[in-house]
Amino acid sequence: MEPTPTINYDFYFNSNEWFIIASLLAGYALIFFLPKRFPLPLSMLFIIIGVNSGIVFDHTISIPPFDFYDVNDSSYFELFDFLSYIQYGPYGYLFFYLHSYLKIKGYFNMLYIVMWSIIAMFTEGIAAYLGVFHYKKGYVFIFSFPFYFYIQTITLVLYLYIMKITKLPEKYPPHQ
Repeated sequence: MEPTPTINYDFYFNSNEWFIIASLLAGYALIFFLPKRFPLPLSMLFIIIGVNSGIVFDHTISIPPFDFYDVNDSSYFELFDFLSYIQYGPYGYLFFYLHSYLKIKGYFNMLYIVMWSIIAMFTEGIAAYLGVFHYKKGYVFIFSFPFYFYIQTITLVLYLYIMKITKLPEKYPPHQ
């Protein structure tokens, strides 16, 4: 199998890098300033789950054998590709935070997953417009929806399990 040649989309510091920086700063600032709903270890776990979800999603379909899109300025891994993965952390944390805050139960969990899949699509659309994603091989934006739905379903099941087995100290708001 022949290696895929490196594709360069641009060579400048421009909208895709600014989007990642702004998303990182806004997302982590929001986490910092929101009232605390979880102990620090759980908060860190939820951020890591968000980062990991982004990595798993991107590395499932953006590398061979699928290779459906490139991230940022080239098909080669670079610093801003790494930073783009870290920007998924606040999205993961907010996914858990809002679920707890809204006290979602039963069939509303499905609606919550659909809502977050739409938020993910909206964010991806902006990112693609600004040059963070470059689709190839016939991949189109709407193909991402089932991946978001699947990953967020698994993530919510994991969150519900974590909250079921975790006994939170009294100083944190009730989560049930």
